[in-house]
Amino acid sequence: MFDVNSPSPLLPALRTELSLLPAPKGDDGTPRWFLFDPVKNAFHVLTRQAVNILKDWREETPQAALTRLKKSNPDSAINEDTLKDIAQFLYQHNLTQAPPAGQADIFARQEAKSKKPFHERIMHSSLFFRIPLFDPHRFLTAAAPFVRFLFTPQSWICIALIGLIGLIFTARQWDQFLATFIYFFTPQGFLFYALTLTGVKILHELGHAFTAHHFGARVPIMGVAFLLMFPVLYTDTTDAWRLTSRRKRALIDAGGMIAEFAIACAAIFLWSFLPDGPARSAAFFTATTSFGLSLLVNLNPCMRFDGYYLLADIFGFQNMQASGFNLGRWKLRETLWGLGRPKPFTIPRHKERILLVYAYVTWTYRLFLFTAIGLFLYHILPKPFGSLFFIFIVLSFIAAPLWREVKHWRSLGIAFLSKRRAWLTLLLGCAALCAFFLPWQTHVTAPALMRPALQTDIFPITAARIDHIHVQNGDAALKGDILVTLSSEELIFRQTQSRYRANQLKAQINQQATHLNDRQWISIWQEELAKETAQLRALDEDISKLTLYAPHDGIITALPAQLHDGRYIRKTDRLMRVSSALAQELVAFPKEKDIHRLNESTAFVFISDDALAPKITGHVTALPHTSEAVISDRLLTSLAGGPLAVNVNDKDQLIAQTPVFKLRGTVTDGGSLTRAQRGVVTLKASPQSPASVLWRSVMRVLIRETDF
Repeated sequence: MFDVNSPSPLLPALRTELSLLPAPKGDDGTPRWFLFDPVKNAFHVLTRQAVNILKDWREETPQAALTRLKKSNPDSAINEDTLKDIAQFLYQHNLTQAPPAGQADIFARQEAKSKKPFHERIMHSSLFFRIPLFDPHRFLTAAAPFVRFLFTPQSWICIALIGLIGLIFTARQWDQFLATFIYFFTPQGFLFYALTLTGVKILHELGHAFTAHHFGARVPIMGVAFLLMFPVLYTDTTDAWRLTSRRKRALIDAGGMIAEFAIACAAIFLWSFLPDGPARSAAFFTATTSFGLSLLVNLNPCMRFDGYYLLADIFGFQNMQASGFNLGRWKLRETLWGLGRPKPFTIPRHKERILLVYAYVTWTYRLFLFTAIGLFLYHILPKPFGSLFFIFIVLSFIAAPLWREVKHWRSLGIAFLSKRRAWLTLLLGCAALCAFFLPWQTHVTAPALMRPALQTDIFPITAARIDHIHVQNGDAALKGDILVTLSSEELIFRQTQSRYRANQLKAQINQQATHLNDRQWISIWQEELAKETAQLRALDEDISKLTLYAPHDGIITALPAQLHDGRYIRKTDRLMRVSSALAQELVAFPKEKDIHRLNESTAFVFISDDALAPKITGHVTALPHTSEAVISDRLLTSLAGGPLAVNVNDKDQLIAQTPVFKLRGTVTDGGSLTRAQRGVVTLKASPQSPASVLWRSVMRVLIRETDF
């Protein structure tokens, strides 16, 4: 920016309104000072050497300044680079009365460089912007005598006692306390909810403002900020940095939450005495939901809310986020490339660990937060605008920081190739790229059910009584073996009645056959006798079916333990199942994205959920062409603890929440099954790479979502 050895240009004078203020000591115990810029209401942390230079700063040539500063500060190692760094710092933050000589346009260029492109400013303003409302200094000064009592220990003892008494009274009406929440689901309740929330948040910001004013820090602005178009009150307490006491700064940071705590104590006390109605519901909300949400949001240190500043002041970090990010980037680069570069600053080891954890947790949190914000805007805005906002957020807040880090790696050139750690990172990176782009995925896994190919459920033909059960679970049965003997009193009664009516009709026909006058009735009685005889034969057949036989060879399964001789059963009660052990059938449900990679005769391996069951191999015999509308295999559904998420419709059918495809296969090698087994099947498939999977997913989403 200038040549120290040149007799000109002159160093520009400092702005007259700048002031030096004592600052908390550094992490290494060395003294620090603040250089306060009242125009920007900003503080810059200075070391002792920087303070000594700025105290003697004059409008003179760099060479004269260097000679004089060395003479007045013989103990300080002041050289050309030191003076140049200080001058660049002053120019960068516009702390001088004029720019460097010969570069009169430098401030204009700095201003132009600091401005973002118009479209970025529009996007950022849509996401977050502030509206200053008023300077509260006169109000705080006038109201300070009336709130001074709140900064005494006696007041907080009283507040804590009020809250404790309120909790005791509330515990005696706990059910009624919980029932108060229902009121908020009414229009009137929602109105009081909004009014109460607004009032509590105003008191929250006043808690910050009054605490800062009490400790001597000026509050220049109070206003409202809009985060995703949602209004949030804010209070500018930047001046609190002039305080050297960590305790005072921490109390200012926590002033809003402390105020809400006092309000919550008073609210839970008043709830016990207020009559039912809006006021009581407002007290309930203030004591519970409002305070809980305030703690959840404001204590989050990953965003620059109260929790961030509170954490920074508790541990004594100055500009904690920037310091943590710088340290995190240094640690990341050293881990990846092993450059051996010095740390950006030196702090105690335990504080270094805190900053590293904070940096990596905050980066992870922001990744999910900005992704969620993008998705939120995408779904609530019209598709064209939602898509633009989503792309902007992903590119600006996720892709841009990553690209800046990659550009820094590229700027290292070939210097890092001399490090063993760098070669290891490059090898691992190449392996990861190969794994991403090479088609190594040759199998597909899917939830599956292996069951006997032939199985028959045994039901009674009618409601009946069990006379005797001839088999047990696990018994082998041959075709024609007796399984269960039933009896039906209703069928026997109807059989007896039908036989009696048939005998009566026969007697009438024989008796009247000799009477000429009654011959006209004989044909009618003969028709009735034929009907009765047919009904009797049907009843005899039904009674014979009360003895149930095995329909084929198999194993007896699913015989309920509660069935026993003498028990009455309904027609819909399943008695048992006869499962053939000679052949098995596979039923699997691969994902929609994997169907195109499968074909008939594809080999599979089935692994049962039963760890003791052997694996079963076979091949696919039928591939689905369309998804299954109704799931018939209940054992694989979520209702039975399976992996397929389903809903039950009004017809008691199982409807899959996502499209599923059902394929079938036959077994070529494996043990025999006597019952269905749930498990996972691995299917041979055409090769694919993770990159192709990602590409198809992205294209599928783009095609679907660009259909405006």
